[in-house]
Amino acid sequence: MKTAFHRVLGAAIVSGAALAASIPAMAQTSILPSDAYDACPLDKTELATWFKDGQITLNGSVTAADSAKFPTNNTNCDFFKWSSQMFLWLTSPTKLKATGDMSYIFDADGFYDVSPENDKGVRKFLKNDTPINNFLVRVNKQDEAVPTTIGETGQAGGGGILISQAGSIVYYGIHTNTFYGAFLTGQKAGTIKLGTFPTTEADKDEVVAYAKANGLDASAPMALAIELKTSWVDASTVANPESYVQVKAEVPKYDQSVATEWKLTGTETKTLALTGMHVVGSVLGHPEMIWATFEHQNNTPNGTFYYQSAANAVTEASFDPAASGYTFYAPNTPDNGVNVETAHVGKNGNIVLTAPATRIVPTSVVRTNPWGTPGSDANSATVNAQIISMNNNVLGNLVSGDIRANYVQIGAVWTQNGIIPQSPLPDQTNSNVALLAPEVGSSRLANTTMETYFQGTQMGNCFLCHNAGGSPAPTASFGDEELSHVYFDLAPLK
Repeated sequence: MKTAFHRVLGAAIVSGAALAASIPAMAQTSILPSDAYDACPLDKTELATWFKDGQITLNGSVTAADSAKFPTNNTNCDFFKWSSQMFLWLTSPTKLKATGDMSYIFDADGFYDVSPENDKGVRKFLKNDTPINNFLVRVNKQDEAVPTTIGETGQAGGGGILISQAGSIVYYGIHTNTFYGAFLTGQKAGTIKLGTFPTTEADKDEVVAYAKANGLDASAPMALAIELKTSWVDASTVANPESYVQVKAEVPKYDQSVATEWKLTGTETKTLALTGMHVVGSVLGHPEMIWATFEHQNNTPNGTFYYQSAANAVTEASFDPAASGYTFYAPNTPDNGVNVETAHVGKNGNIVLTAPATRIVPTSVVRTNPWGTPGSDANSATVNAQIISMNNNVLGNLVSGDIRANYVQIGAVWTQNGIIPQSPLPDQTNSNVALLAPEVGSSRLANTTMETYFQGTQMGNCFLCHNAGGSPAPTASFGDEELSHVYFDLAPLK
């Protein structure tokens, strides 16, 4: 349960203790090429239909995509469009019913925060009834030995701490919508018999009926089941904090006086700025869910990538090692110093060195596979152009000054025909790339604030970890450590 505290909605809150020199200058150029082929058209008329009042307004309320009516005769653009609409909906302003404080959809009455695992391996739904969050630092997935004040939010690729160039630790949260909570509760009770996440109108109606009969909420049911993961930095350490979605949160507090070990001393309340969000949701025909990710444009520079230009040519966008003004990148970082962790959380909750580092320092991060698709082939260039096009159209049609125009869809991934992905067979030698699933979209999708140390051409994507294990689909969706890593451990709603 959260404790009361004033919430900030897009306000520029800068701590007097923060040195101005520690705040990086705003990046001068967009990470989006302006000459990409318009492979996913979206005009203002269509974008306006996403808004509640049918008009594109400054920071206006967007409705959730009707996921049960997702096109069955679809293209890549339909998936990228769904992802964009859902992000705009999730970051639409709203009020907490209990207090009247301003908030955002993903952090208000229609959503729950998800607790870290307790000492019994159980997570809980946390109601958003007061305007303060409890976010945690990065630790390895399923590391249950860390103190409960640190918890286990689970990040891919190990437990390396991410520290911004201005010295802020990155904090993480996990969230689900109330429809997800009602579905999980009914499914675990044996009343809802679905073996996969809801995907149809009939599935939706069944969950809504169960919620109504049992006094549970199932807000915005057209969105179906939604899981989110968010990443945050101290808002007083970023340039132009007014360009970030902001919330108040209670986070772990560290004594940073010793450069080789930061000691956990309790908790503190900070205003945080949103740097990344995973948006995961079920749609018609896709119980494996669409896995999309978004980042603030100021996070990191892009590594080299290729895209289809308006002139129908495969075009290279080269990495600029001298790029400056980014939250997580130091200009001219040598190749062997990029995306390298220097510290992690120890079993006592302290932040300790990761060998061969000799001191805890900020991480210099580059987006290894911009738009989630590697390679210079025509197909990779086309998929990249589709994502870039969707971003250019969505962001370009928002009203100038809309806070959401500072966030970019990095990509999305799903499977052909909605097949629940299977883990690699034991005799496959390269398990990083040999998933048994016909994946579509961003085949190397990663968020630089979440999969920071797990990027690369051999990484795979979300389905490398989020798959059906060795169990047959579709019931594998709800097994331990399978498609959803929080579902199995979440206690039903009371």
